[in-house]
Amino acid sequence: MSQIIDPISSEIFERKPYLQNYFKNFASGNLWELGSAKKPGEYYVSLNGEPLSSSFSPLTQAIRLLDTYSLRSTDIVILFGLGNPHLIQKISETLAPGQILILIGDDETLIPVIWDQILKPVLQIPGRHLFSGDVFFPLFFNYLESLPIERVSGLKVIRNPTDTNRNPIYRELEEKTQTVFSAKMSDLLTKFEFERLWIKNSIWNLVHVGKKSPVRYPISSLRDKFKGLTAVLVSAGPSLRKNLPWLQSVRDKVFVLSCDTSLKVLIKAGIQADGVVTLDAQTNSFFHFMGESLTQIPLFADLVSSPTLLREPMFQSVVHSVTAKYQVDPEGSLVREVTAGGELAEQVFTEVGDIQSGGSVATTAFDMLRYMGFTSVYFLGQDLAYSGREIHSTGTHHNEKWLTLLGRKKSLEHINEVIIRKRETRFVPRAGSETSVLTDYVLDLYRHWFEESANTVTEMNLFNVNEDGAEIAGIQSLSPERANEKLTETPNHNYPWRELPIWKLSLEDGIPSYLHPQGSESLYQRIQKDLEFMEAGLKSFEENPVISSFQESDIWIWMREQSYLRRMVRKTEIYILRHKDLELTRKNQLMIQSIKKEIRYLKRSLYPMMDSFPEKG
Repeated sequence: MSQIIDPISSEIFERKPYLQNYFKNFASGNLWELGSAKKPGEYYVSLNGEPLSSSFSPLTQAIRLLDTYSLRSTDIVILFGLGNPHLIQKISETLAPGQILILIGDDETLIPVIWDQILKPVLQIPGRHLFSGDVFFPLFFNYLESLPIERVSGLKVIRNPTDTNRNPIYRELEEKTQTVFSAKMSDLLTKFEFERLWIKNSIWNLVHVGKKSPVRYPISSLRDKFKGLTAVLVSAGPSLRKNLPWLQSVRDKVFVLSCDTSLKVLIKAGIQADGVVTLDAQTNSFFHFMGESLTQIPLFADLVSSPTLLREPMFQSVVHSVTAKYQVDPEGSLVREVTAGGELAEQVFTEVGDIQSGGSVATTAFDMLRYMGFTSVYFLGQDLAYSGREIHSTGTHHNEKWLTLLGRKKSLEHINEVIIRKRETRFVPRAGSETSVLTDYVLDLYRHWFEESANTVTEMNLFNVNEDGAEIAGIQSLSPERANEKLTETPNHNYPWRELPIWKLSLEDGIPSYLHPQGSESLYQRIQKDLEFMEAGLKSFEENPVISSFQESDIWIWMREQSYLRRMVRKTEIYILRHKDLELTRKNQLMIQSIKKEIRYLKRSLYPMMDSFPEKG
């Protein structure tokens, strides 16, 4: 126990408390030893008497291995395998203090063996982290999920060959690590592309709550209202069309929630959905509803959804939610990250309701069903693959559009094939079969999201009515016949939700309890004042003859606290962080130009709203 009472170790444990757990005397069949190499002053690790690096000069081996990698100051570096102590030391010496280095081992009992001589000096340095053994792998992925990705340009994986060759766990960990990191980078790029649009849409939607049709409700009003009931989540995968007869046969036993892309397919089959979900901030989603009579179907719309869709008199009621992600930070605290613009919702709604999403409408819809309390969920059309080398079920807007392009030399199959070949494809296991099916990188990310989610909702019964798409681990694949058997004992529900205000389309007397009085007007006025204050602050900074950093100015310090405004210039802020060699004048110029652009963007969105409020309001 001497390792955990010295002052340096105590200091490390104070900053990273989880490291103390490595000294709890874990049981292991492995015998780890730190031995002296033949070259004086060098060490190697042995497992059950077998060295995991050169026993002559592990330092030379480490240097040669590290020379094959090009490490940048903006990289996250992960070392898989701790069998060469000098590789740990050399990587740490190569990186700057604060740059993230993650050390991954496969056994908890190795850590006390190499703590004093190897790990303690490395873990003293900020940015160094250690996860070794099955008990600590969940903590590793929690840490990876919570990493601020903005300042990172890439992930560099270094492997100690002897370790990674002897234990397949390293390959599994690396595959999952790459998936998590790719998803985070994809998420960041999505934010770069859409955050300003999300904020604009959220503001527009919020300032119109309570003003005009459609009537807006928060999804919090439906929390746990459907316990004991069964739902079918309908997506637009290629298998949807062939399985529609099953849905028609069980319609009176289930709540039908449609993704926007699948709604037209259901309507053509004579099936009225009980709700339809949209997530798209762009106006493209409008085409999934165009030309249909939808006044009896509530629209479940994320707050960032396109106002163009909500301006149309298609829907009589809209159920709003915000997308939020909950993560455990390195200190073990739960952190809520809401989609840009969602933080303004609390000024209008007393509670909107947080929905977690994997990036697609189907992932959002599934978490809505969980939030509403459904006991069982059946997935339909959830292929997450190019079943039959098709992209969507026939009957969707996409297929309708492609049908106009058909000719003697261009078939529907040709159009599907051209699109598929442009994507990063791979083969994955087919649902309920030993064969495989073609999917792509993005669809596979969604599949992993569903698999992770299935592990966390053990109170729900999940079934995938699909024999053609991708296998989703944790969700039982069923044929329509087997799904019918499962529902044999389920009684007809008689549509109890149609008595709720959202479906009855009845307005509550006075101000509903879920709204703040004058919340929409107050939000509108606040944003107007924020924009005026920013313009005045920028003018004051530009007129100051003393050249100083804009990011130390009073106006920027204020902006940093206004989450929705800061997110609109996130891309520029990160660009400046990653290009520290830029001259101060150029940095100021970039930031000021970006802010002015966003002020104009918001003004163009806000000022048409003036008609929605009294002149003196």
